Amino acid sequence: MNIYYAPPPQIRNGFAELRGQEATHASKVMRAQEGDHLTIVDGEGGRYYGTISMVADNSVQIEISDTKHFPVPNPQLIIGMGIIKKRDRLEFAVEKAVELGATSIGLFRSERTVKENVRMDRLESIVLSAMKQSLRAWLPSITCYHSLDELLGHHTDAQYLVAHEKVDGTANKDDLREINQDKLLLLVGPEGGFSPAEITKFEDHDAQLISLGTNRLRTETAVVTFLSQFLPK
Repeated sequence: MNIYYAPPPQIRNGFAELRGQEATHASKVMRAQEGDHLTIVDGEGGRYYGTISMVADNSVQIEISDTKHFPVPNPQLIIGMGIIKKRDRLEFAVEKAVELGATSIGLFRSERTVKENVRMDRLESIVLSAMKQSLRAWLPSITCYHSLDELLGHHTDAQYLVAHEKVDGTANKDDLREINQDKLLLLVGPEGGFSPAEITKFEDHDAQLISLGTNRLRTETAVVTFLSQFLPK
């Protein structure tokens, strides 16, 4: 099933409109025609089913016949990820984070971050594509923070869980499902991991240090492993 994206302002009065790349993909790539059935999500929990009523160069109009609304995921899983040096690994981590249910992604620069520049336009496109591919109705946000402190300051209402390979640990990954919080910030360091000073900072914020196993994991692998602990069973 192909899913298309139309933000809420493009859905009104019983019709949805695809614009830009979404319209091009539907009309040029998928060869959608008037009378075809489409599924649209608005990124804010709405999923719409309808029939194409008009196809133009940069617009596809859909008459909505049915609507479903999905609640905000609970718990909200925010992945805080140290920026990965290699672009393909960073993009992989972002894509898989969305597929595995992250409601928000925060990239941050830390003491051991190597890479400076991040193509946010590419990452936003990956987030959108992964949302549609995984049949999600909520579009995760993605933000790049200049520092770890900035990231933490934006999520003061969340419980902090920190993946750390050297932890002798206040929590084990097997205990994660027992955490009763509406919002969780899952923190994974960049290449080289978190510095001792950063671990001390987490402890000062009452963070729980989490072991993801005995093997040392790459950042992108740790992101997948961490989020997979919260998949519905």
